[in-house]
Formats: sequence, C-alpha cells, structure tokens
Amino acid sequence: MGAGRAGGDPEMKIRLHNLGHAGVTLIESLVYIGLVGFLLVCGTRFFNVVFHHNKAVAKAAAYTTSVLDAAKHWRRDVANTKGEPRLVRGEQFDVIEMEQSAGGRVRYRVNRNRLERHNGGEWVPIVARVVSSIMLPDPREHVTAWRWELALETKSAYIVDPMRFSFVAVPGHPLAPRPEKASRPEIQEEPEP
Repeated sequence: MGAGRAGGDPEMKIRLHNLGHAGVTLIESLVYIGLVGFLLVCGTRFFNVVFHHNKAVAKAAAYTTSVLDAAKHWRRDVANTKGEPRLVRGEQFDVIEMEQSAGGRVRYRVNRNRLERHNGGEWVPIVARVVSSIMLPDPREHVTAWRWELALETKSAYIVDPMRFSFVAVPGHPLAPRPEKASRPEIQEEPEP
C-alpha cells in the first residue's frame, strides 16, 4: 500500500497522460473547424459580392446596347427628317414628331418608364427603365442640331447613379449608308533593287 501511495499507480499515470493529450487534440480540432468555418463564410461573402457586381455590369451592358441601338434609329430618323422635328403636346403624352423626307412620320414618346417609337403601325417600346428623356434643339454655328439626353434607372446597389447618354443629329442631312464590308487597303510592293 505504501508503494502505491508514494509513487502512485503506473496505470493511472498513463491514463492521465493520455487524457491531457486528448484534450489538446480536441482543442486543436475545434480551432481548425472554426478556421475552416471562417474561411467558408469569407469565401461565400466574396463570391456573393463578385456575383452581384457581375450581374449588375451585365445588365448595364445590356441596357447600354439597347440604348445604342435606339440611338442609331433616332439619329437616322432625325437625319432623314424634312424640316425640323416638332413637339406635339397631348393629354397623356408629349410626342416628338418627325416628317420623313421619304414620306411618313416617325414619333417618339415616353410612356411611364419606356421610350416608344411609332413609325405608322404601332407604338413599339425600344428602351426600358427610362428616368428622363429630353429631345431638344441645339443651335450650332451653321446648323441647328438636335440633342437627345437619356437617363436610365439602375436598380442595383452596386451601380448607384443612373446611366446617362447624350446623342446629337442634324435634321435634313441624311447619314451615309454603311458599307457592307470594308475594303482592304492595297499595299504596293516595292521593287527589289
């Protein structure tokens, strides 16, 4: 009995030693689990931010493409206008009307938050999410140009300001038709000496 009290039981020492080592392993594994959880949360947050930024930029690019397409039609309509475009005030809508030199009329109006174009058949929406659309004369030195200022709303938290565009065209000066394909420049070969 005396030997057991003074030196202790050798089996008991081994068991206590193993419990101490198991406790450190448990603490280490909890730290690693916490670290992995933290990295997963940070990675998910970063992915969400990048995903939403990418989505906002893709939508802005799509709206920009639709605006540039509408501006191409507007510039051609203004350039083919006989006389000056005129503002027709109505009960519901203000309409910009353009008499075309080839005959017919083209009209533009803002209906709620859509810009619509009418070319004799029906009103066709060409640009959505319009905050403001202003078409006004812009006197220059030798001509009176028309300027179209357009602002689109963005419902994204990442693109705060509305997208703004400005286009200019001159009535009665038709645009040159686009060539089908650009021709290659001819390169003359130098004669060898």
